[in-house]
Amino acid sequence: MKILVVDDNATNLKILSMLLSKDGYDVKTANSKDSAIDKMSNSIDLVVIDATDTKGYETCKAIKTINEYKNTPIILISRESRTDDIVKAFASGASDYISAPFKPEDVRNHVKTQLELKKLQNNSDVQKITDSQIEQIFSLAQSAQSKDDDSGKHLERIKKYCVVLAKELTKPVYKQTITPEFIKNIELASPLHDIGKVGIPDEIVLKPDKLTDEEFEQMKQHTIIGYNMLKDVYEQFDGNNFIKMAMNIARYHHERYDGLGYPDGLKKQEIPLEARIMAVADVYDALRCQKPYHDSLSHEKSFEVIKGGRELQFDYLIVKALKKVHRDFEKIWDELPD
Repeated sequence: MKILVVDDNATNLKILSMLLSKDGYDVKTANSKDSAIDKMSNSIDLVVIDATDTKGYETCKAIKTINEYKNTPIILISRESRTDDIVKAFASGASDYISAPFKPEDVRNHVKTQLELKKLQNNSDVQKITDSQIEQIFSLAQSAQSKDDDSGKHLERIKKYCVVLAKELTKPVYKQTITPEFIKNIELASPLHDIGKVGIPDEIVLKPDKLTDEEFEQMKQHTIIGYNMLKDVYEQFDGNNFIKMAMNIARYHHERYDGLGYPDGLKKQEIPLEARIMAVADVYDALRCQKPYHDSLSHEKSFEVIKGGRELQFDYLIVKALKKVHRDFEKIWDELPD
């Protein structure tokens, strides 16, 4: 398979070229944006770009603006690992991001993953998504969550809460809607709810005090950022129900049943079911967690808070389901405490 490596540093260009050539790839090289555009063709399966300055991002954007190359995967390598740089990479059209200094094995694995995804696209198997791609998405979600949760247990608990609620909801009114596929998808998609926080400045996400009105408005944008990031993935796998559900959860899990939530002010059944389930799970876990701005609440108090929010913040039927399984929630917390 053919790979184009772009780097204006001759030494770095040689190192990357030798590394990938040893793995049997047909490697072409370019040392500028113009050179990269000249050497692009439909036979190029993957582009690897050094993005140590704005030139790398510009090259990525330039390639993606050419219609015949819009589906060509691009890996950006940067010596910056700030969340803003990660968001900037995806906004430029990159399919993947590697922080430098990198290990050769990291590059090999990322290249292999992107080429496997390219094969899926070429085979028109657009509804499939590989385990490697899921791991990459989850890695970004973990990066977002690690800003205020080093343990990562929040994401594990959220998955379990959502599955428990979804299974219980099949009994009253959602037997036709909540299929085994729905349950599997919400298990996979729910940890991606706050993936958009990678695009929110650390000083806001990590602020120990209450956010100002202006800061809160910025924080609310994580729903839109997360939705747009996942939408980019969805466009590669049009029709993939897991990614579509993740998009809904990311954008709508802060909507309220009474229409007073954000970002779109949806109400009642306008809010996708998976987001209504997520809202209950997320608030329960937030209440149980110790935060700089509030103490951890007991299971009983957390449960009472959610019951008090039925028909206001939460869907009444989901709160009703929680009443049946709230001890399962308590057990999940006890097994995976912070």
